[in-house]
Amino acid sequence: MLILLAAIINQKPIQSMRKHIRWESVLNVSDYQEIVNIVYVGLLGIEKNISDDCNEQFYQEYRRSLLLYEAYEKVEEVIKWQLERYNIEALFLLDSSAGEMYPKPEMAEIRQIEILVDKKELPRINRLMLDMDYEHREDSACSGILYVRVPGIRIVFYDTMPIENKVILRYFSGPLKRYRCIESYRCIHMLSNEEEYLYRVARMVELYITGKLKIRDILDLWQYRKLLGEKFRWKSVKELLDKADWEEFVNQVDILGTLWFGEDAEQQYGVALELEEYIITHGRENKHLDETLLPCEKIRLDFYWRNRDKEWALRKQAWMFPSREYMIQFFPILEKHPYLLVFCWTIRNWRFFRRICGNKCKKAGFRIRVRLLDIQEKMKGMISRNRDEEVELPEEIPGDIEPQAKEEGVFLDHAKEEESVTQDMAVEEEIEAQEAEPEKETVDTRNRDAEEDTANIEQTEGDSDV
Repeated sequence: MLILLAAIINQKPIQSMRKHIRWESVLNVSDYQEIVNIVYVGLLGIEKNISDDCNEQFYQEYRRSLLLYEAYEKVEEVIKWQLERYNIEALFLLDSSAGEMYPKPEMAEIRQIEILVDKKELPRINRLMLDMDYEHREDSACSGILYVRVPGIRIVFYDTMPIENKVILRYFSGPLKRYRCIESYRCIHMLSNEEEYLYRVARMVELYITGKLKIRDILDLWQYRKLLGEKFRWKSVKELLDKADWEEFVNQVDILGTLWFGEDAEQQYGVALELEEYIITHGRENKHLDETLLPCEKIRLDFYWRNRDKEWALRKQAWMFPSREYMIQFFPILEKHPYLLVFCWTIRNWRFFRRICGNKCKKAGFRIRVRLLDIQEKMKGMISRNRDEEVELPEEIPGDIEPQAKEEGVFLDHAKEEESVTQDMAVEEEIEAQEAEPEKETVDTRNRDAEEDTANIEQTEGDSDV
């Protein structure tokens, strides 16, 4: 993988792979070391026995790096414009300029954009970032204020320079206005070449101390050194590194970079090979390497490397089985009879165990009593509410039920009588109507006969007049 990486970086033809390579393992290692995009570029021009699934994963990682690089360029311009708009002094420590160090911009890996601002500006920046749809996220590994946005953009704001070394920190001390401004901006500042190189070295030291140094970090510093050239003030920078006691660290990083990506093979690679093993094994502890590279950071290295679980087990053991000198304070008999130490440990631990159990029982009893009192109060409240509801309802007297029922029965009887009377009247009217119909017909017949007689008489009288 390193041979392939060196050929791509140096723009040389890639040799065909004669041995069988497990590309799944290469993918996992490249992903951890953050060099998948470079390895994929090298795979495009060689014959390889790789599965479609693995090739697709390589392509997706390469595509993700490409899209992230383009997104970071746009985001950086927007943030600069917003900070300039609100007159917020800001110093860009790491930005999207990493793409300029590589033959192709998509080979770069931008982890995050780091910006140094004044502490008093952090509330305004927080409101500004939230308005731009960024999410504030807590990260214990990040000493600054982290903002994240899809598709994986990370923006970190610092109110102090994230460097622990006093010599380097003193070099970066001072107001932000002392740094040069970016072209066409008044409030946006940038580091000089020497300052950026020192800052990159400082970040690598922090990564080494925390066990996160990777091939990508060595490659970035190697490419940056190639980009600086002869005009860089190497003498003043090396003097400052010597004062900070980082000269050996930088020297071994350069040797390792030469071993991986260069052509010079005349140097001694003893410590550099230990550093290589440290990086490949994901930061495995190496006290000899720590003392050689960073003797001034011994306290911080001991803090990060110490086994806290083991320390806690030793502390618990020392507490349960203290020394005889300590036990003599409570058991004076040990001065004359030291062989009773084990028996005294047993008595002491039994007393502690009994006291601890007694305290736990008291606490449990107290919680139970409190719970029972709560239940009792709730029951009393329910009973009192039921009584109040019973008092509000009218009392039911047995003697009052019968009159009410009687009144209801009388009312029903009257209703039935009225209904029966109405029905009888309707029947009588129907009968009278049926009886009246023949009479009506008789009357009508008589009327018709009379009318006919009258008509005949009138006709006869008319004829006689004629």
